[in-house]
Amino acid sequence: MSTLHTRFVSVSNQSLGREASMNEHLEVRGTEVEIEMLRQMLDQLKRDDELTQFRAPIPYKSADHDKATDQFNDDLLKLYQFIYNLGTEKTRAHISDMNILHKLQNTDYEDPGYER
Repeated sequence: MSTLHTRFVSVSNQSLGREASMNEHLEVRGTEVEIEMLRQMLDQLKRDDELTQFRAPIPYKSADHDKATDQFNDDLLKLYQFIYNLGTEKTRAHISDMNILHKLQNTDYEDPGYER
């Protein structure tokens, strides 16, 4: 049986630590392999975030159908799902209360121009 390690995740800072931060933390417990996968997912989200910044200054371009934004949203959804799977009861309850997994899958845009 593998040893479970406790870590604290900050999605907004894309960081993983051994201690909870003052502002934000989601507690997870995982094997060394799972913790490393989580670290890699956070690193990927950081790279995705950097790519979305390049298109932000373009005022006429919709972010809803931008490949970089779509990738960021997909990776964010995967990250929250992974955190949920490794999370403590409190972490799972927090993510459930956020309803983030459902929100990222359904943008709820019905206006013209948002069709795929």
